[in-house]
Order: sequence, then C-alpha cells, then structure tokens
Amino acid sequence: MMQQKCPNIPAVFAEADVFITGGTGFMGKVLIEKLLRSCPQIARVFVLMRAKRGKSLEDRLKLITDGVLFDMLKRENPQVLKKIQPIEGDCTMLKLGMSPESMERMKDVQFVFHAAASVRFDDPLKDAILINTRSTREVLDWAKTLRKLRAVVHVSTTYCNPELMHVEEKIYPPKMDWREAIRLAEMFDNALLETVKEKLTQFAPNTYTYTKALAEQICYEYRNDIPLVVFRPSIVTNTETEPLMGWVDNFNGPIGLLLGCASGVVRTGLLDLEKRINCIPVDVSIKAIIVAAWKRATTDEQGTLPVYNSAAEPEKTINYGTMLYDGKVLFDRTPLSNMLWAPGGTTTSNKYCFYLVFFCCQLLPAIIVDTLLRVAGKVPFLLRLNRKIFDAQVSLRYFMNNEWVFKTENFKELEYTLTADDRKDFSTNYFVRGMMEYYESAILGGRRYLLKEPDENIAYALKKYKRLRVLNYTLKFALSFLIVYFIYNKYIV
Repeated sequence: MMQQKCPNIPAVFAEADVFITGGTGFMGKVLIEKLLRSCPQIARVFVLMRAKRGKSLEDRLKLITDGVLFDMLKRENPQVLKKIQPIEGDCTMLKLGMSPESMERMKDVQFVFHAAASVRFDDPLKDAILINTRSTREVLDWAKTLRKLRAVVHVSTTYCNPELMHVEEKIYPPKMDWREAIRLAEMFDNALLETVKEKLTQFAPNTYTYTKALAEQICYEYRNDIPLVVFRPSIVTNTETEPLMGWVDNFNGPIGLLLGCASGVVRTGLLDLEKRINCIPVDVSIKAIIVAAWKRATTDEQGTLPVYNSAAEPEKTINYGTMLYDGKVLFDRTPLSNMLWAPGGTTTSNKYCFYLVFFCCQLLPAIIVDTLLRVAGKVPFLLRLNRKIFDAQVSLRYFMNNEWVFKTENFKELEYTLTADDRKDFSTNYFVRGMMEYYESAILGGRRYLLKEPDENIAYALKKYKRLRVLNYTLKFALSFLIVYFIYNKYIV
C-alpha cells in the first residue's frame, strides 16, 4: 500500500518533461489535456507528430487544441497550451524518425507514454510490425538514453492474446520471437509476407492484436533496463465525465454500431447477442495511465513489469442484445436528424445468413438509392459506405462472437494507492452515475461530436423519425401483401 507521505501526482509531474507518441489519436488527445489541466506545473509535453496533407506540425497541433476537448483548459489556463511542443517524427521509422537535435532537446524527459499504434485490423503484416512492434523497440532504446527517466508506460490492449478467454495481468509466452518478426518485416515486401502471414501469426484473428502481443515481449525483455509499465485498455469509449461528458472523435467500438443503426444504414449485424462487450471510458483509462506512471516513479520496483488490464468488471458489462435494445430506447428519445431510414434490422452469428441478409437488406437498397442519386446528378455514396460496413463487420466477427473475462486486481488497486489529495482529480472509479446514464451520454456525444448535430434539432429529428417509422411499416405491409397475393394466385387459385 502506498504511503501517505508519497508526493501527490501534480507534485511528481511538476517541472518534468513528458514525451508522448500517439498524441494525435483518441487516447493521446485526452492524455495531453488531462496532464496539462491536472498537472499545471508540468514542464514541457513533447508530442511526436508527422507533417502530412500539406499541414505543418504547428497547424496539426492547432487543429487538435482548437477542438472542444480543450475548451475547459482554454477557459481556465490557456497559457499552459504553450507547453505542448510537437516533435517531427514517424513511428514507422528507425529512431522514430527523430533528428539528433530533437533528441537533444528531450534529453531531460522523465516520463514516456507510448500510445502510438495502428488499430486497423486489416493492416498488412509488414506495416503492423513496423508501427506496432518495431516502434516499441525504438521507444525503449531511446528511453534507455534518458538520464532522468522515471517511468515509461507502454499502451497495449487487453486483446493482444485473443485466443485466451480469461486474461490475467501478466505477460504471456510469445508466439514468435519479436526480433525475427522485425527482421522479416525489414527484409521482405508486403506481398511476400502476406503469403505466409497465416503461418507466421498462427492464424491470429488480425495483425493488430498479434503485433501488440509482440510489443509486450519487447517490454518484458527491457524490464531490467528501464522503469516500465504495460497498460492494457479494453474497448475505449466516450468520456464519462471529463473534460466534458460523452466526448468521442471516432466511430470505433460500440458507438459506431449504434450510430449506424440509428441512421438506418446498418440493418444487419454479424454478432452474437448473448456475448458481453467490455468497454472502459477513455477518461478513466487516461487517469489510470497517469496514476500507473506516478506509482512506477515513486516506488522501488526494480526489474519488475507491472501489467494493468484497464477493463470493466463482469457486473459492469452488458451483452450486445441489451446494448442494441437500450440504444434503440435512447434513440427513440434523441434520434438523428440525418437518418436515411427508420432504424431496424436483424442480427445473426452465422456468416452465411449474414451474407444473405446483408445482400437483400443493405446492398440492394444501396444500389437502388445510388442509381437514383446518379439520375438526379448527385454523388452516390451508399454502396461505398456499405462496403466499409461489410468489411468492418467481417473483420470484427471474432470479437463480436466471443466473450472475454479480464482480471483487474492491479487496475483496481490503482484507486487505493491514490493519496487523499489526488482522489478528486484521478479517481479511477467508473460508471458512477450508472451504465444506462453513461450510454445515454455516449450516444448524445456521438450525435454532437461525430455527426455534428446540435441538440436544438432534436425536436425536428423526432418528427422525421415518426414519419420514417410510418413509411417503414407501410412499406413492410405493402411488400407482405404483395408476397401473399402472389403466392395465393400462383399456387392456391
């Protein structure tokens, strides 16, 4: 148990330089905001970034800090934003693509958060190894040169060993030597590696989880050289409370499924309704990451490698059936104003049934609508959108038809190691208002921050929703009548 005399979290981060990879991603943005807001005496926050799409590093940084996520910080302490310093680099490159000058600037870094990763499940194996595995080695090799280093947090995933349905807070045996994996990625091109991917990965469900597991092996080997922590979030979802309720910036996870259903576009799902989904709010995970770094920096754990499964306990999870039912109830109250059709549809865990229903209920209507759009001189989009939906559902099939239980003793203990001063700003308790209330705020967050729909148009959306429901039932009745009429005249009369 942590001693009360231990300095609190803001004191430990005061005057400390921090380095973050993945700072432009979902979790990275929340991490930057939380560090600056709750540890205002922090020195500098170096963020590894790439200049892309004609935008400079400063332009990309401004685009992030101009977002609503940073509004509270800009109101309370706008000057602290100047502490964010972009560092040009690339996680797919050796030495992270950083220049000697940049590394010299960051020689006094005390805390490193390695959150960069490609979360695309269908990345070619070569690309996934370079960004998810080799980048970890590059981060840790550089971290070994830091004379003031106090803690390194490697952000992994609870699903990096997806064949295990019960996951403990420990490093599991490797499926392949990480050095050999990096050597193969550096030596061979994409096409060649893809031909032997299934054998190399032992038929892993995707390249993301496989290469994240390899990255954990690197951490295990470096545990005696640097103060390391492996932090494994489950499915990271909207903020629960801070800095604003329900914020999200991507369609990954359950929010994408719910919004797709609410828009009337997703009408069939390849999933088992009885399987439970494990979600953790992003602000809870970020607070736990900071607490884990603080704990590693203030305790003598030489040669150890703490592992934290940042996941929900079984009693704080719901199955897909409940999630979709509750989502429908919530969207009945706050529907989308840009819905294309009344929400509805069916689900199945049989892939062949899914193919048939998807073709009939999504592809055919998409072809018809896109044809009408072309005739009207407008840009067709529905067929392309449905292709993405199909690919996403197929790639997620393994995860939506299985269920995991994650041991979380280390994660839960973080709450009890907090000092009394820190509990207000860094408590890792979650779903404190209730799960239904959380998902209600998550759906509203998706509506506001992803679809850019203001709350003021909810009344209009409700009227549109009622009209589409009447039209949907009328069409179903008409089709049913025509089918019965055809059968009666063809086979009975």
